[in-house]
Amino acid sequence: MKSSNAMTALIDIFISPNKAFNGVRETKGWSFVAFILLAGILAASMFAFYNKADPQYLIDQQVAAASVDATIAEQKMMRQSIEQTIDMQVWFAIFGSIIGLAVINALMAGYYLFVSKQDPEANYGYGAWYGFGVWAMMPLVIYYLGLLILVLTASTNQISQTLMNYSSINQLLTGLEIGHPLYTLLESLNIFSIWSIFIAAIGLKSWTNFTFNKALLFTALPSIVIYGIWAVIAFI
Repeated sequence: MKSSNAMTALIDIFISPNKAFNGVRETKGWSFVAFILLAGILAASMFAFYNKADPQYLIDQQVAAASVDATIAEQKMMRQSIEQTIDMQVWFAIFGSIIGLAVINALMAGYYLFVSKQDPEANYGYGAWYGFGVWAMMPLVIYYLGLLILVLTASTNQISQTLMNYSSINQLLTGLEIGHPLYTLLESLNIFSIWSIFIAAIGLKSWTNFTFNKALLFTALPSIVIYGIWAVIAFI
């Protein structure tokens, strides 16, 4: 079975990913719709956050996070630098995040193309795998919707920037403080990225003759390598 159009695929990717990937495999253009949706919700959540958050409170938070071991003079320089760019941060966040997603997906598309060569029957080009990667990122739509709701329902404008990591392993499970060697790593690892790995594994199995375990290994491998190296460096 497969999704009948892009709109149903946007629903199926969460409740029946196999149907969505079957539809994406046979139809061009759906991935563009998915990326526009993701970019739009991302932009809305970032704009809402920076529009509501108290700029001075954000500056205090950013200086504190960036100057754990800094001298008073260095902290002053950091504050002055952040104050000069605070009004532009919303645009850096929006366009930087969208461009970042596009670049990361470009790299992942090349990776998927490479691993798919193990299946001689998987004759999909780079563009097809780029679209595949977009659909694998769809859990981010739920993440940004969650962020938007948290911002809009916040009872104060003193919103911490750590709210953006509301779904991180650190905030949900470990509760490490700034300065801990694994703080940044566990703040960047979140349940939605793990969800994306599983969705990508389902899609990779759908597009190849791989078993699910083999597909899951391939989709998880980049994260395992990155976070593994990161963890080693954190303790050096």
